[in-house]
Formats: sequence, C-alpha cells, structure tokens
Amino acid sequence: MREKADSDLVRRQNRRLVLETLRQNGPLARIELGRVTGLSPASISTITGQLIEDRIIIEPHEIPAEPVQARRGRPLTRIDLNPDATRVLAVKVSIAGLELALSDYRATIIARDVAPLSTYDADPQTFGQQIVAAIASFLARVGTAPCDVSRIGIAVQGAADTQSGVIMWSPAFRARNIPVVGPVERGLGIACSIANDANMMAEGLDRSTFTGTAAVVFMGYGVGMGLILDGRVYHGPSGAAAEFGHMNHLPHGALCRCGRRGCIEAYAADYAILRSANGEPDDGAAPFSGVPADVMRALEDRARSGEPRALAAYARAGEALGYGLARLIALISPTRIVLAGPGFHGADLIEPHVRRAVEEGVVDELRRNVDIEIVPMDTDMIIKGTIDSLLRIQDREVFASGPVLRSVQPLLEAV
Repeated sequence: MREKADSDLVRRQNRRLVLETLRQNGPLARIELGRVTGLSPASISTITGQLIEDRIIIEPHEIPAEPVQARRGRPLTRIDLNPDATRVLAVKVSIAGLELALSDYRATIIARDVAPLSTYDADPQTFGQQIVAAIASFLARVGTAPCDVSRIGIAVQGAADTQSGVIMWSPAFRARNIPVVGPVERGLGIACSIANDANMMAEGLDRSTFTGTAAVVFMGYGVGMGLILDGRVYHGPSGAAAEFGHMNHLPHGALCRCGRRGCIEAYAADYAILRSANGEPDDGAAPFSGVPADVMRALEDRARSGEPRALAAYARAGEALGYGLARLIALISPTRIVLAGPGFHGADLIEPHVRRAVEEGVVDELRRNVDIEIVPMDTDMIIKGTIDSLLRIQDREVFASGPVLRSVQPLLEAV
C-alpha cells in the first residue's frame, strides 16, 4: 500500500513538473522537455501520453529542431498546453467597480469587461450577491456556461482573508468583514479564492527571473506590496501579509485613508502627494476615489517646472517609501525590489529620494546586493497575476492528479 502511495505521489509530482515547464517555457519537443525537467525519456513519454489522453496538453506544432538540411527522420513535434482544457475568471474589485477577465488554459484572455458597481457604501451582507450577478451576466454575454469555468480569483486592495474568503478591510469599502468567496461559490458553483491585489501583481511576475527573495511595491491609488520568498509569493496565514503601505512611517503623522496616522501610504499615495503639494493639512480626509490621471500628470509638470511645494511633496513620498524599504532590507535581505504602478509615472521625481532614504536607513553591507528597479507595470498586472495564480492552482491541485474533470461538483470535491 505504501509503495502505491509513493508511486502516486511521484506521478503527480512529475505531471505537475511537466505542466509547470510548459507554462513557463511554451511549446517544447519531448527531448527539450526532458532536458529542462531532468526526467528520463521513458518518463516524459508516459507522462505526456497520459496528459494528451486527458486532453490537458496537445501536439499542435510540428517544428524542426534543426535546419531542414541537417535533419534526418521525422520532424520533432512540440507539445503545448491545450487552451480548451479549462477556463478561469479573474475579478478585480476597486472603488470604481469590477474588472472581469476570462482566460483559457494558456493564460490568454478571451473576453474582458468592466461592471460599474458602487463599493464604498455597499451592504456587506449583499455585496457577494452583487458580484455573483455581475459574473453571471458577464459569462452570459460572452457565451460561457458557469460549468466551463473551473476557478474564480478575486483581487482586492487592502486586507483579504484567504482562509475565510472575507474582505477584512479595504479603502474601497466603508464596511469591514465583507463575505465574498462563500456567496460566489454558493451562487455559481465554481471554486473561488480571494487575495490582495499587490500579491497578485507579484504572482504575475516571470518566475524564471524572480526565483529568490524579492518585493514588488505598487504605488498609485494606494501603496501595496507583494512579497516573494524563495521564489513563492508569501500571503501569510490569512492572506494579509506584506501590508507595506500601512506600516508606520511617522508616529502620529499624516492621516491615512485607513483611518490611522503616519502610514507610508499617507505620504506616498496619489492623494497624499496631491494633498501635500496643494498645501492642505496632513489631517485632511483622504478621498475615497483615485486622483484622476490628468490631475497627477499636471502635478508632475508643476514639480518638473521647479515649483517648490510640488517638488517637496514628491521628495516626501520618496523618503517615506525609501525608509520603509530600508526596514524591509534589514529584515529579509531581498535581492530585488521592483517599484511599479501609475504612481511611478513620476519616477524621476521620486526615485532619487527613495534611494537616498534607503542609503540613510540601512548600512551598506545590507543593501549593496539589492537591485532596486522601476518597471512599466500597471493595474493590468493584477489581472495577469490573478489568472496565473488560478492556473497554477489548477495545475497543482487538479490536473497533476488525473484527467480533466467535466462537471463542477467533482471539481469542487477534488479541491
């Protein structure tokens, strides 16, 4: 019995390894797949044969591995993920409403839409049903039955409890502890999960380059962080880890949208920079909608033209971010920190102050091997990361175990 259990475990691990390799590298010939995974030709042949039979992968590409004149025998066939193996749905919740994106098994978005939905004054007891209605309407419009969707992932700014499926706190809501996952699973019969949006950005990064310990800081409407430890995004036991924006920068300092004082976000989010640049008091109430992009572009122009108050606002934002990053470096010694989001459209105004604060906040020996970079990443990375995360869960928890499951109930039981 133990031998059979061990054999099943090895089979699942090898199936998962093949799927992960194809997901990361794209179509590969069997010989290439064996070289990347380290599995023997016999194992590759057995595993790919089973996955093809299960309709999880396909053989669509006959591409020579060598120039035609040097090739002998039949051309090598490259295998790939079957785009029709499953569908997943990513939902991003913001104060402006919902963004929905339906993806195939290759992570190609095949339909997307925006559903206006008031969140700030939403009733916690009925908001989940509103999401259900929006998803059902979207799937009907794009001609996809709920039973063809294996998973739904919901990304939200703030603290989301991944265990209970509840939005514990978000600047998009006045209320707290809003049930989401339960209503969606009951209403649609589809496995559902919820996560912080910055964590989903980290999930969407290229795993071939983010293999160690790294952090992704998102700045714009708020300030968030996705934390990667040993190549895996760290969500914490409840999913509320790495709330970088709500770490304290200055005790009893500027008023944050969360209601507390002195948070990093209260100095570096769009509303905080605008508040400071316009000479408004630090205890002024934060707006519950994002600052329009054209307003922030105009503010950047003011700073670049040399306006002292605007320059000082960006310097203050960079300093708050930099001192926060210095604490992070001292704690976990990341090798890479990525700064992303619409707030870094004014990177030239912020970055020098970030780097200066990091230099002042942590000794050279701890920071010398940290690469801090700004990348052109926007909120679409939240959708991409949510889709990537859903498909990795599907690979690991369902497709690594056995054949494609054709009905929703067995799928939920398998998870």
